[in-house]
Amino acid sequence: MRGIILEIRAGAGGDEAAIFAANLFRMYFRYAQSQGWHFSVLDENRNSIRGLKAITAEIIGVDAYEQLKNESGVHRV
Repeated sequence: MRGIILEIRAGAGGDEAAIFAANLFRMYFRYAQSQGWHFSVLDENRNSIRGLKAITAEIIGVDAYEQLKNESGVHRV
């Protein structure tokens, strides 16, 4: 069982980027829950409107690494 470290950072765009980062994090969190994986937040930095400037989490579970190993790069709207 291999785990991953998930890191999401808001890019350029201020509040909108922080809201997108929070939505992206929520999507990964819910996916991990649906797979029955252990999900723990290691570090987070929120802004005043409930967005995320940065967040780091650990996901551990059966096939977590295999399913998420290609989730790298820059996600933009």
